[in-house]
Amino acid sequence: MIYIFTALYCEASLFIRHFQLTKNPDNTRFLEFYNETAGIRLTVTGVGEIAAAAAVSSVCTANRPMKDDILLNIGTCARTKGNDGIFLCNKITEQVTGKTFYPDILYRHDFCEEAIVTGMEPWNGVDTVPTAYPDGSLYDMEAAAVYQAGSYFCGPHQMLFLKIVSDRGTAKAVSKEQVEHLMEACQEPLCAFVGLLQEITSESLYRENGLCPGLETWTLKLCTDLHCSKVMSDSLRQHIRYFALSGADVVSVIQGMYEEGLLPCKDKREGKLRFEELKRRLF
Repeated sequence: MIYIFTALYCEASLFIRHFQLTKNPDNTRFLEFYNETAGIRLTVTGVGEIAAAAAVSSVCTANRPMKDDILLNIGTCARTKGNDGIFLCNKITEQVTGKTFYPDILYRHDFCEEAIVTGMEPWNGVDTVPTAYPDGSLYDMEAAAVYQAGSYFCGPHQMLFLKIVSDRGTAKAVSKEQVEHLMEACQEPLCAFVGLLQEITSESLYRENGLCPGLETWTLKLCTDLHCSKVMSDSLRQHIRYFALSGADVVSVIQGMYEEGLLPCKDKREGKLRFEELKRRLF
């Protein structure tokens, strides 16, 4: 599972649409969206360290991230010097305490790496942040809190911080529409990176269960083409895991149903019938 945390809804809307995330009505404290099939749970924390820490603690306590899950903090930030763009943070400094944190970046990526400073107030472009922290050119209001709260549930290698430069100390003048436009402009690399993390977490899950990583692709496709509900999706995964471990040629059975025109299904009702047929053939 990938746990994504953004401060604002306008930062999250791109991922909600792209990964077809559904709002979780059970979470009344924070806006939360998820897609169990895609392995993504996204939470809008609100602005600031207290809000970010509370959201991370609440979500992770309720869901208990596993050892191969990933916590991803994505959002906009100010930059004190240099060019704009997308940056993966390799050092996080909390301005009020001076504490520093170092996420372990284990995955290959195409982003520039940069240090970030987290403060309690929006940077106004003229204060002492660049002077006090000369090696940090990025500034936000959540990263340090996300890291500290997340460290109770995840290791440094499980937490990633991806920031998109939105201003040079004029955050109060940046509108929601401007942030949405900026996120849309960065859609391809952002969603590609999340897709890479999906592959990593899926492969980790299947390695742990002794299964072929390629089965995850078929499972995701089946969930979509059978119009699976949450309960049906979980049952499908359980059956595929069982038959794969028992040595059955699961992929050949699935491919055969596609070749016969039994898949994809036109609606959920037909999907239930095809699911029963799939189980019958596997048995």
